[in-house]
Amino acid sequence: MKHFLRDLMVFLGVFGLIFHAYPEFQYWTKRYQTDVAGTEVYEVLAASKAKLKKKKLVIGDSVAKQVLDSLANDSAIVSLASNQAISMAGQYVIAVQALAANPSLDTLVLMYHPFSFQNNLASPLSFHYFVKSFYTKENMPLFSELVKRQVEAIPFYYLAQYRPVLTSNWSPSFEGVSDEKGLFSSISKEYVLRLKQLCAQKGVVLQIISPPINEVFKAQVMASRTQFKGIPGYIDSWYFYASANFLSDQIHLERFEFLKDSPWKTTGLIR
Repeated sequence: MKHFLRDLMVFLGVFGLIFHAYPEFQYWTKRYQTDVAGTEVYEVLAASKAKLKKKKLVIGDSVAKQVLDSLANDSAIVSLASNQAISMAGQYVIAVQALAANPSLDTLVLMYHPFSFQNNLASPLSFHYFVKSFYTKENMPLFSELVKRQVEAIPFYYLAQYRPVLTSNWSPSFEGVSDEKGLFSSISKEYVLRLKQLCAQKGVVLQIISPPINEVFKAQVMASRTQFKGIPGYIDSWYFYASANFLSDQIHLERFEFLKDSPWKTTGLIR
């Protein structure tokens, strides 16, 4: 029995060492950031702390990222657009870090599809895209009580920074329930206001605009106008285009050639 207990303890010790050694290696080398879900978020977070060569910064969702990537050779902007799954709270963190690292920035543009404002951190994607990458000790002062309540409703949120979890694609089974109505969630409202206050404090011009929108959503989006009346210029940036220009999800773009001569670009939304 003594030999069995000894062998068991040795086995558990070796297993525990191996179980933690690889995640530690992944963590300290940051290799996990290119392997796990949400790699584009880690790229943007790292870039937000670096010195930028241009004075106009655009943040936003994955549709914005598509548009900005297509305009990369024809623009005086730098894009840190990523994904709506990080929520407006995540967009705010990116803005805070970029403005702190680049005091010479004079314009911040948030390019956000109207549907992206629905995010209230009640999505199955929130664990990977927000809790693991943003909900850290360093960023905690930037989060409101509402954000903290939403995060704490996610199962096992407290394990997100545990190395074997952080460096893997494991996430809890979570079907978030939100009692939000309309397209403009409470978290989005709160962090749009914070973004306005941040830019005012830094002396930075803030623009909030939408990427191109599929015409199939025109009635739904136009019916939400009153929700967004507090964002100057946002409703004016809504341009609707034929479904043929969009992927099967009806949100992301499949074609980009129409942008060249479209009102979305020719009106100079990004000033």
